[in-house]
Amino acid sequence: MSRAVIGVSQEQLSIQRSKRIGLGWLFCVCLWVVASSSAQSREGLWLPEQKPDWPIQPHASAVLKVGGCSGTFISEQGLVLTNHHCIVDLLQYRSTLENNFLETGYLALTQELELLAPADFVVAQTLSRTEVTQDVLQGVTDRVTGRARFDLIANNRNEILRRCENAPQIRCRVVEQYDGIGYLLVRDYIFPRVTLVWAPPEDVGYFGGVEDNWQWPRHSADLALLRVYNQDGEPVRPTHWLPLSSAAPDVGEPVFTAGFPGLTQRYRLEKEARLALEQFYPAAIEYLQAFEDIVLELSEQYPERILRYSPALMRWGNRRQNFLGMLDAAERHQFFSESAAQEAQLRSWIEQLESSDQRDRYRSGLDQVERTLALRRQTLAQQTWWSFFQELQLPVIAQRLYRLAQESNRPEERRTRGFQAQQVPALRAQLVGQIRQFDADVEKALLVDLLMRHQTLPDDQQIPFVRRFFQLDEADDEAKIRDRVEALYAQSSLNQVEVVEQWMRTPLSEMRRSHDPWLQFAMNSAEERLEWDTRERELRGQEQQARSIVMDAFRRQARSEGRRLPDNANRTYRLSTGVVAGYSDNEAQTTLASLLQISGSEPRYTLPFSMFAAASVHGAGCLAISPEALTVNFLSTADGTGGSSGSPTVNSRGELIGLVFDSTTDGILSDWMFKEERHRLIHADVRFLLWLLRYVYQAQELLDELQFSETDMTCSLGDRPIIPTPIRAVDSHLGLEE
Repeated sequence: MSRAVIGVSQEQLSIQRSKRIGLGWLFCVCLWVVASSSAQSREGLWLPEQKPDWPIQPHASAVLKVGGCSGTFISEQGLVLTNHHCIVDLLQYRSTLENNFLETGYLALTQELELLAPADFVVAQTLSRTEVTQDVLQGVTDRVTGRARFDLIANNRNEILRRCENAPQIRCRVVEQYDGIGYLLVRDYIFPRVTLVWAPPEDVGYFGGVEDNWQWPRHSADLALLRVYNQDGEPVRPTHWLPLSSAAPDVGEPVFTAGFPGLTQRYRLEKEARLALEQFYPAAIEYLQAFEDIVLELSEQYPERILRYSPALMRWGNRRQNFLGMLDAAERHQFFSESAAQEAQLRSWIEQLESSDQRDRYRSGLDQVERTLALRRQTLAQQTWWSFFQELQLPVIAQRLYRLAQESNRPEERRTRGFQAQQVPALRAQLVGQIRQFDADVEKALLVDLLMRHQTLPDDQQIPFVRRFFQLDEADDEAKIRDRVEALYAQSSLNQVEVVEQWMRTPLSEMRRSHDPWLQFAMNSAEERLEWDTRERELRGQEQQARSIVMDAFRRQARSEGRRLPDNANRTYRLSTGVVAGYSDNEAQTTLASLLQISGSEPRYTLPFSMFAAASVHGAGCLAISPEALTVNFLSTADGTGGSSGSPTVNSRGELIGLVFDSTTDGILSDWMFKEERHRLIHADVRFLLWLLRYVYQAQELLDELQFSETDMTCSLGDRPIIPTPIRAVDSHLGLEE
């Protein structure tokens, strides 16, 4: 392997530049690790402290949580880059039928014209991560099992969180590491004000629609710009941010991603995988498709309903496509055989252990996982139905109002998390957000569909309090059920913000006299739902104990083979690495030229006229030698999952080259098992962002903020000329020597 190093003068230049432009990545002179074009992907979504040998370390303050996604600072004036699909709630909140920013997009020419995000749209910066395993597991022994174990851990966590959230805008989380072997306290700062700066129209930012999710090739400008402000109403001045790259990414180039990936379950038994893929996913796909169909059918003559339900439609569509893709990939790659082989290897390793105590412990853990799985299977249909009932707005609003009234009677230190005094404003924002995405006719139709499905559940899976409240009988037809549902919604006023705010201040004794049917439902079902909760805590306590034992076995097995086992993703800050690479039969990049070519080939492939006009007049402009060379999206082998959307992708100089926004169908199988040869993330190239801002929007103020300048001969980012051809970040023009 050739070794590339940075000379002293170049290193000093890099330090000076990082001070001047706020470079958000710290460098190490050992860039030889990533200099080779033969670099391969490695499984792992690592905490920064778990990868000390990395050639570069991202500064955590530059990378943000944006709702359920990630994002990054890209200027010293609090400008944040994230994905378009991550801000759909914000766009829906600010849109009307007359000014539908989902359809038209939006550009704020000045900071005064930026659009304020709703209170429940959260952008957060992680301030610290602290090991708290001993505190969380205080009092926990092998003899403490089931509900007692779950409650003890929950109480310990709540006490840690109560002490942590000791200042305004601070939100804390205690998250599991390695399935409960360890625990981490994460302390986040919530920015008090978030605004929309720029978003492309849906036809550009979500090009191809839901059908193209998890597919390749892609041509989506899944990008958006926000700005965050401090308590004084001034733009935040971040200590670190990521500069845009002056060179386009090249095939084979090493890349690094940083973000807040969601959840993976890579160390599961074959039976666990089968329960999900053979039973839950197919059932969930039916519910999701039915929900989508109902909303779309009822919106044909009422476009305001599409606007109200646009976040839900995107969420449901993404989940459905994800599950469908998972099933397809699992069949093509014989996933169950892979899962069985992984489990067999673990069991074989256990049987070869010299210590009988260790063998017995690990066998017991495996047996306990299978016992809890059998219990999950018994109520899967019931729990699936209830999870989709919780997609309705008014029933959930009522449940939360009743829970708040209950918790308000308790001393502050004994309140359940989410209902403590300092969290009530956030709860109010959530409830208002639910009302914003509510339509009575749509929700009634969804509920009728759910109740008809409830009628078809096996008798032991039907929910007694649901049958009782809705007066369900085997002889009921759809017309009778619809009449009852109509009456319920006619009598409820929980779709009014002022009514909900009044109930939030109402004592429990007065709420119990309410005649609102959904509050009645919440109160009448409370005792049985509490019994559910008790059973759930017993089961989760058993799962916690069993999975921590099995995970310990997986880790020790890996260690015995000289491997380091990466943890599952859990919405904490993680790093991953890979290279720009396609599949053997596919290109690694799509371009402006291929985007223009595919436009119009199908109804979902539609572009606004301004895109064609810009391409006709400017081509690729100064950003590439031709439209064929201007990358729109590219593939990499970096690790990731849901929640990785919006994760900044950088080259070996720490310059931003793109954002993660999706993965391929084969790649989503990595939620269960990572395989280098099939795993791919899809990224949106920042050069396409610059092309849109410069040639489609003429957004000169934003371009100035990004230090983009243009002359008759070339264009630059700060003092770095833009290179109009793909070139490795370790090539000679960057000051590296062989």
